[in-house]
Amino acid sequence: MKLYRTAFAAIVTVSASCLTANAGATVSIVDSIMASGNIIIDQPEALARLLVYRGVPVMGENAEASESAHAHPAVRTGYRVQVFDDNNPRSARRNAEAAEQRIAAQFPHLRSYMTFNSPYWRVKVGDFRSRAEAEAVMAEIRQAFPSLAAYLRVVRDKINID
Repeated sequence: MKLYRTAFAAIVTVSASCLTANAGATVSIVDSIMASGNIIIDQPEALARLLVYRGVPVMGENAEASESAHAHPAVRTGYRVQVFDDNNPRSARRNAEAAEQRIAAQFPHLRSYMTFNSPYWRVKVGDFRSRAEAEAVMAEIRQAFPSLAAYLRVVRDKINID
């Protein structure tokens, strides 16, 4: 088992006999682990499902392969249309939700993504592989909602692939 899989929250248990190899000598924990060769890593399955290494889910030995297929959708770099962004602490969230609902009502085929990255609330729509696709949809949104024209822009983002 590679150590990077459990670097975040693993509990390493070393037997007490390894630490007292020489009763009078001071032995470092690293030397004790290397000498014993017995490393036990206790990690809950829920934590194993959450860990990701370089975009690939890191699963425990007891986890089923089907879980990994459904837990993380395939992602790649692509484009989305940003339809709203604001940092007004009193109204930004409410306005972001309203913008998301308006877009969803008019364009139900587009997935919407509302995010908060302090202090900004943003709403992005679509999962486009090319900038041209995103710009075409942005033109449709601009025509349907002229009031959102100031917010509209094509942004590079991680997109979901179905």
